[in-house]
Amino acid sequence: MRFLLDTHAVIWASEDDPRLGPAARKALGESTYGDAVISDITLLEIAMLVEKERLFINLPLKRYLLNIQENYPLISIEAQVAAEVYSLPLKQADPFDRVIVSTARYHSLPLITRDQAISHSNLVEVVW
Repeated sequence: MRFLLDTHAVIWASEDDPRLGPAARKALGESTYGDAVISDITLLEIAMLVEKERLFINLPLKRYLLNIQENYPLISIEAQVAAEVYSLPLKQADPFDRVIVSTARYHSLPLITRDQAISHSNLVEVVW
């Protein structure tokens, strides 16, 4: 089964963080390379979080991002994804979340996320 990871999910999966939900942990544990993918905007969000000191990492940023990219294939933002981003009925205005949700919808992928606003929106299938 293929699925898309939200930014916090890829960070927590990469660091084996216990905050990763049990269903998400199981799905990732049973996956093979290419089953778990990320939106390319996730790399930008991680870089922003590090720059704003909301995420602390023990590697140089470029190495950290390359490690993630090596483990999780990237899905590019398609024109259809970009066109849908601001028409989604999501309460949050976060462009990163909007692109990730729209990407999951466009590719018909379940989304690994803890984000309650996304879960309650019923816009995508959520695994957590």
